[in-house]
Amino acid sequence: MELTLAGLCRDVPGLDARSAADDIVRRVTADSREAGPGVLFVAVHGSSGDGHVFAAAALEAGCPAVIVQDPAVVPGAAPGRVLVAGDTRPLPALLARRLAGSPDLALRTAAVTGTNGKTTTAFLLRTMFTALEGSCGLIGTIEYDDGRERRPAPLTTPGGPVFFELLGRMVANGCRAVAMEISSHALDQGRTAGLELDVAVMTNLGRDHLDYHHDLERYLQAKARIRELLRPARDGRAAGAIVINRQDDQLRTVDVSGCRSVGFAADPRLPAYGAELRVTGAALRMDGTHLDLQWQGRSLALDSPLVGRFNVENLTAALGAGLAMGYDPEACCAALAAVPQVPGRLERLSLPNGAIAVVDYAHTHDALAAVLGACRELTAGRLLAVFGCGGDRDKGKRPLMGAVVARDADLAWITSDNPRGEEPASICAQIAEGFAAQPDPRARASRVVVDRRTAIHEALEAARPNDIVIVAGKGHEDYQLIGDKRLDFDDRQVIRDWLRDHQG
Repeated sequence: MELTLAGLCRDVPGLDARSAADDIVRRVTADSREAGPGVLFVAVHGSSGDGHVFAAAALEAGCPAVIVQDPAVVPGAAPGRVLVAGDTRPLPALLARRLAGSPDLALRTAAVTGTNGKTTTAFLLRTMFTALEGSCGLIGTIEYDDGRERRPAPLTTPGGPVFFELLGRMVANGCRAVAMEISSHALDQGRTAGLELDVAVMTNLGRDHLDYHHDLERYLQAKARIRELLRPARDGRAAGAIVINRQDDQLRTVDVSGCRSVGFAADPRLPAYGAELRVTGAALRMDGTHLDLQWQGRSLALDSPLVGRFNVENLTAALGAGLAMGYDPEACCAALAAVPQVPGRLERLSLPNGAIAVVDYAHTHDALAAVLGACRELTAGRLLAVFGCGGDRDKGKRPLMGAVVARDADLAWITSDNPRGEEPASICAQIAEGFAAQPDPRARASRVVVDRRTAIHEALEAARPNDIVIVAGKGHEDYQLIGDKRLDFDDRQVIRDWLRDHQG
C-alpha cells in the first residue's frame, strides 16, 4: 500500500504535519539503513543509539521526509521535508499501521505478555484460533507465521514497521486471527502502538530484563501497558478484555478497573483470589495433563499432551482468552487438547536406558524453579540439570539461578549459555556463588564445565533409568553467542547426536 506523506501523517496525535507534501510513501522505518526513495524515516531515541544522528543522511539517501523531535538536527533541509513530533517513539508503529491499512481491525487479535509462559501460551492460542476461526498467524519468540510462510524470529516482538507489515501479510494470506507475544521492551518502546486487541493475557511476573527496566516496579509498569492496547467497543464488536493471573503476587496489583477482565487461578492448592476461571484438580503425568476447571458455575475438563505444573498455568491462560472472546467452553477445551509439543519448551527426548532429556528455554530463576518443580513431580528418579546464564545481561539473577538448582536438582553442570562479550568462566563462577550459599549437601554435587556440549554429554552419560536430564536456558535456539560470533548450536541436536552415537 502507498499513501501521500500528507495523507499518512494527517491527524496523527503529537505530529506537526502541516508542512507535509504529496510525496508518495511506501514504507516507514526507524532504521537509517533502509532509508531511500518512498521511505519515511522516523528518528527515535533508542536504548542503544539515537536515530536523530542519521536524519540528515536519510534525506540525502532520498527519503521524501524525516520525522524528528528537534529540527535543528537537519539544518538547511528543504521546506516540508522535516516533520516534528514531541515523542517519535510510537510513530514508526502508528504510521506503519496506517500504511498497512490497519490490518489488526480485520483480525481476531490476542497478545500475551509476562515473564514466563508467553511462547507456549501463544502457541496454544494459535492452535485454538485455527480450530475455531480458521487460519491464524503468529508473532513470537520462536517464529513469525504470516499464514503462508514461517521464518525464525529475530525478536520476540519486532519493530512497528515489521510488526504491522506482518499483520498486513496475514490479512492478505487469508488469516482470520493472530496470536502474539508482546515483550516488555516492545511495550515500553511503543513497537505495537495503535494495535487493537480483542484479548490481552498477562501470565506472571518474575525477575527478568532488569538490565533494561532497572527494577521490578518499572518492569511491571511496562508489562501493564498492554492494557492500553485493548480494543474499544465499536461496530458491534465487544471491547477487548484482559485475562490475568490472579495467583501472581505482582499481577494482583495491576488495576483492571474499567476493563473487561477474566481472572484465572491455575493452582488448586492456592487461594483463587476471586478468579472467574479456576483449576479445581490437576493430574500430571509424563505423557500429558488432565485438568478439571470451573467457569461461571460450569464444570470443564481439559486434556493436553503438554506436561508439567507450569503448563497448567499456560493452558488455563489460553482457555481464559478463548472464554473472554466468547467462544464455546467445550470447543476451546477440545481445540487446546490438540496442541503439538512446543519447540524448546519442556521438549522431551527419550534416552536408551529409560531416562528422559528435557530441553527448556528457562533462563530466569523463577522459570528454572518451575521446570525443576514440574519435573520433580513427574519422576521417581533424580533430576540432573545443565544450565548457565547469558552474558551482558542482568548479573543479579546468576547466583539466584545457582541457588535454585542447588536446592532442587540432584546433580548439576554449570556451563555457558550465550556469554556474548563476557568471559564464560566468570559467568559460571558467579552462578556457582549461589551453590556455595546452600546448606543442602546436593549443592556440592555440581561441576563447572564451561563448554556446553561437553556439559550436556556428561549429564546424559550420568543419567540412570527414571532420571530426568534438564538442559535449560536456550530452548529452541539454534545458535550460541560467544564474543562477536554466532555459532551453530542447538541443545536438542546435541542430544540427538549423542543418542545416535549411543544407539545399541
